[in-house]
Amino acid sequence: MSESRTVSIMLFVLGLFLIAIGIGLSTITQTVTRYENFYGYSIPVGQETIQPYVGIGAVLVIFGIIVLIGAFILTQKKKTVTMTTEMPKTEQV
Repeated sequence: MSESRTVSIMLFVLGLFLIAIGIGLSTITQTVTRYENFYGYSIPVGQETIQPYVGIGAVLVIFGIIVLIGAFILTQKKKTVTMTTEMPKTEQV
């Protein structure tokens, strides 16, 4: 396997890994309980579900897609082959 093909495969796997980690981070949720203070006592008012890592996850997914596109372009660039043909010289009698 040539070196350029190995690099493009590694970039492809890295892109998939970044996308998977980004999606995983985006789905993490956390339940937060809100409290209000009444006459010195903290009373729970309600619960709220937040996604604290959705921004980092989105950035990783976008970066992973960019890496995948770069690996695809690198693979396509290396496939270009230039061919030259020469006509055989014939001897004249």
